Amino acid sequence: MTPSALRVAVLAGVLACAAACSQPATTSSGAPGIHLRTPSAGQPFVEVTGVSGDTLSALNRAALSPARWSAVLRVAVDPQSPPVLGNYTIAGGTIRFTPLFPFDPGRQYSVRFDPSTAIGDEGSATEPLVATVALPGRDSSPSTVVRAIYPSGDVIPENQLRMYVEFSAPMGQRSGIENLVLQDDQGREVDGAFLPLDYEFWNRDHTRFTVFFDPGRVKRGILPNRQQGRALMAGKTYRLVVRADWRDGNGAPLKESFTRTFTAGPADTRPLDPAEWRLTAPSAGDRAALVVTFPEPMDHGLLYRALAVRHAGDTLDGDIAIDANETKWTFTPRDAWRLGSYELLVLSILEDRAGNQIGRAFEVDNFDTVDKGPEPKTVTLPFVVRENGGYGGNGSTGETEKRR
Repeated sequence: MTPSALRVAVLAGVLACAAACSQPATTSSGAPGIHLRTPSAGQPFVEVTGVSGDTLSALNRAALSPARWSAVLRVAVDPQSPPVLGNYTIAGGTIRFTPLFPFDPGRQYSVRFDPSTAIGDEGSATEPLVATVALPGRDSSPSTVVRAIYPSGDVIPENQLRMYVEFSAPMGQRSGIENLVLQDDQGREVDGAFLPLDYEFWNRDHTRFTVFFDPGRVKRGILPNRQQGRALMAGKTYRLVVRADWRDGNGAPLKESFTRTFTAGPADTRPLDPAEWRLTAPSAGDRAALVVTFPEPMDHGLLYRALAVRHAGDTLDGDIAIDANETKWTFTPRDAWRLGSYELLVLSILEDRAGNQIGRAFEVDNFDTVDKGPEPKTVTLPFVVRENGGYGGNGSTGETEKRR
């Protein structure tokens, strides 16, 4: 399998391409210039004015793709960063770039307009334009901090796939990958540890960011792993540093930098086996939690999405908590437990820290099998709620029978 195919398999459905569209061109007046427009209604956008009619017509005829447009009109945090995704239009004698996600207040963006990259000599009448634009920062003192980084244990496998950075308040739209540094025990930066993707790996309220280790380096036998090895090596200590430069939703930097220290342990290459899980069932008539204990830590983010409880065909409402370094999942129902049979539902997307799924190890998975249906597969673990604690028919009070 090629490294690019592996990246697609791991991140399928996450990335989307911005659209580009064209309108009939007209000639604009005045000297060429780059401007940040902030309309009273709608989203701020970058506009290039003063472009000749010939250049506008040539760009229209070129029918540029989003990737080619991003070379003509490049908007980025700095000249070395990936371009910001967005939409491009030509109308009224101007070229407009509207970002897919709003610009962050207080953050500077580098803009370069060079039509010759797409239309060659046809664009030679327009010299490249360079500018720096920024929305005003909101008047606020730094207050947002890093609340936690997961996994929470002191030792993580050397084939760790992802980490989560949680913040005390919503962050800006940008990914902030440039503000994350992995250092070895000598304080040296580990090059190429993370996927260099500038995209929206956020939860819905922008308080948790997912950091992906490059799966091409994690998985044995493919080219990046053979050339560079894993970013983490068992037995060594590392520090993940979150720089204070990361901007929050108000455009302010973090209140302070944050450092998470951990040790890399042996690789985890075993698939998940629900028969090894222990379910402790509650008693009927109260709202005590159902407790699921795992023999190893699970992926923190997926634990909130991949497990649920069902009774009589209905999925129960309640609160989920994760404890003991991601080895314990608890569910407290909104209403008291009733007598009867229940099921713990486990979606096939559940993974441990190294990406191993139920019955399928990441290290040996060739990604040839893709679920055909629109929904993930489900594993069910039955348990019984009784007057004095439930059981699953194996005679051990308070635990379910360990079976799928």
